[in-house]
Order: sequence, then structure tokens, then C-alpha cells
Amino acid sequence: MTRKEDVKATLFFAFDKNMPERLFEYFIWFNVGDASATIIDREKNALGTLDKEGSQTLKELLLVTKDQV
Repeated sequence: MTRKEDVKATLFFAFDKNMPERLFEYFIWFNVGDASATIIDREKNALGTLDKEGSQTLKELLLVTKDQV
């Protein structure tokens, strides 16, 4: 991507209570022109996109302002 990511998200998942949690790191860009989002899975080096509706939902979940907490 030509600019720095808008969000760097590290998600923690516990798949088995007897094993340590796994960390998954994602880089997310919110694209202004078409209101979509681009997501890169750092571990798998995979790229995905969300449409306008999915992008808006993700943005609302991740970009919470202090006033909304």
C-alpha cells in the first residue's frame, strides 16, 4: 500500500484452554474513494477486502472515540 495503515489490529484467540492464546495481526486501510476496506493478514501474507457496508461496520467497531466509551 502507498500509505500507512489506518488500523493495526492484534486479535487474541484461545482455541484450547490448555494451550496459550494465539495472536493474529492484521493491517487495515479504509479506502475513501469507494468506502471499502483492505485487510492484510500478516502471518499468511493474504489480502482481503470489505464492501462499503462491511467496511463501515468494521470502522465503527475499531475506531471508537473517547466520547463513545
